[in-house]
Amino acid sequence: MRLPPICGLALSLLLGGCLSNGSKSNNPQPSALPQYRPVLMSRTQLESAVSALPPRALQVPGKIFAGNRYLFVNEQYQGIHVFDNADPAHPAAVAFLRIPGNLDLAVRGTLLYADNGPDLVTLDISDPTRVQVLSRSRNALPEVQPPLRNMVLAEQYQPANRPAGAVVVGWEKVKP
Repeated sequence: MRLPPICGLALSLLLGGCLSNGSKSNNPQPSALPQYRPVLMSRTQLESAVSALPPRALQVPGKIFAGNRYLFVNEQYQGIHVFDNADPAHPAAVAFLRIPGNLDLAVRGTLLYADNGPDLVTLDISDPTRVQVLSRSRNALPEVQPPLRNMVLAEQYQPANRPAGAVVVGWEKVKP
């Protein structure tokens, strides 16, 4: 049986795409990846930084938690926006909870649990405009990880080369 010429051409293109000499890679070269540097804060600053501030605009939102009458929206590395959701069609901004290094949260009743860099803090949010830190578990969590997995960290940003007592509370892009 003889195949029409168009079928032969299509078959050769399909099979040709399956063959590879291994010289091409789908993985970008390390120099093509964006580079990041850690944002550092002293332990003293970290522990005194948690506070309620006036509401502010969302910039880099992360996780959302809906509980009771409030919505909690994480602002990556910065803290948590609090919205009164009594009228779901019109949520009203109530406060911004500054929590450096924050990426995750959980709420149970009037308690908010949040990562504060490497620490786990428990906040009383019965009045979200006047939060109180009830407890802090130091170094309960791993260091805040860079945005890219398996990223090669420049020598000057390695943990051994950071100031004593500094903790990572975020990451900044330094090279596109």
